[in-house]
Amino acid sequence: MARTLGIVGVGLIGGSFGLAARKAGWEVIGVDAPEVLEEATDLGAIDRPSTIKEVREADLILLATPISKVRSLLSELPPTDALVTDAASTKSAIVREAERQRLGRFVGGHPMAGSQLSGVANARADLFRGARYFLTPTDRTDPEAYREVSAFVREFGANPTAVDPEQHDLLIAALSHLPHLMAAALLKVASDISPEALTFAGPSFRDLTRVGASNPGLWSDILAENAPALGEALGAFAGAMAQLGSEISNKQSIERRFRDARAAYDALGGIVIEGSGTNVELAVPVENRPGVFAEVTTLMGKNNINILDLYVRHSNTERAALVLTLEAEAASAAQELLRGAGFQAEVLG
Repeated sequence: MARTLGIVGVGLIGGSFGLAARKAGWEVIGVDAPEVLEEATDLGAIDRPSTIKEVREADLILLATPISKVRSLLSELPPTDALVTDAASTKSAIVREAERQRLGRFVGGHPMAGSQLSGVANARADLFRGARYFLTPTDRTDPEAYREVSAFVREFGANPTAVDPEQHDLLIAALSHLPHLMAAALLKVASDISPEALTFAGPSFRDLTRVGASNPGLWSDILAENAPALGEALGAFAGAMAQLGSEISNKQSIERRFRDARAAYDALGGIVIEGSGTNVELAVPVENRPGVFAEVTTLMGKNNINILDLYVRHSNTERAALVLTLEAEAASAAQELLRGAGFQAEVLG
């Protein structure tokens, strides 16, 4: 008999889980607006529309709505014996609410995967493959429930990592939420200096402020939910900026700061993902021409080399470097394949 996954909120994350789960043999039911459910059914992200009442009978319930709706949904779920998890990017308040509602089989979750594109139309069955997936158990979490949710996310290629809910929120405030605020602030500073300033911006400024173009409604929602942790991160950032400001005229101090920053940045390519070993970054210089990125990524995919992450380093209008994050054991094979296809490929480090 097929296991049943009930997804509440069938957008990018919920839809991607639905596509992956159906491929793995789950029956998937969805709760969302009628037009979203119709699209999700047509795209194969769910088997059929459902209701909160019916979802209570599922084997596993995934709450993948906008973050501000998750806590109210937790109060609508009881009574249920289903395993319950969520995909919201803040955890403390949600975990507390689940415990208050006595949802004994709840495990908070947050996939570190996504896209600047939203909606079920952009869902992908492989969205979570190779991604870190935070799970936030507490001393009140049922160990068997944690084991089952961990197995669930592994089933779709994600790498679960347990972290305390409060620590999670502070970590995400520093790694994700603070950079969005920094981008907004930098864009305002440049705009205030001169209305034409942004037309002069080079690649580094564009790369640094790219997240400033994120969905305004979504991000105002996320930041409000993580206000306490984000306030702490902002305080630390303000202190760091003040310290740097006091050292600007001291060449040795600033040089030391940049050496420290470079060492910290280099560590980004060496994050250890559970079960995967150490990752490496592979830089592939390419011409700025249509289809070149697809050539590189398709070459990796056809040879079963998983790209954990990628980004572009622009040097000028004619050349760029596509930087691939790969598992260390795949780096040599990737280099050989790329060089055979006429690309340069060097490990960063």
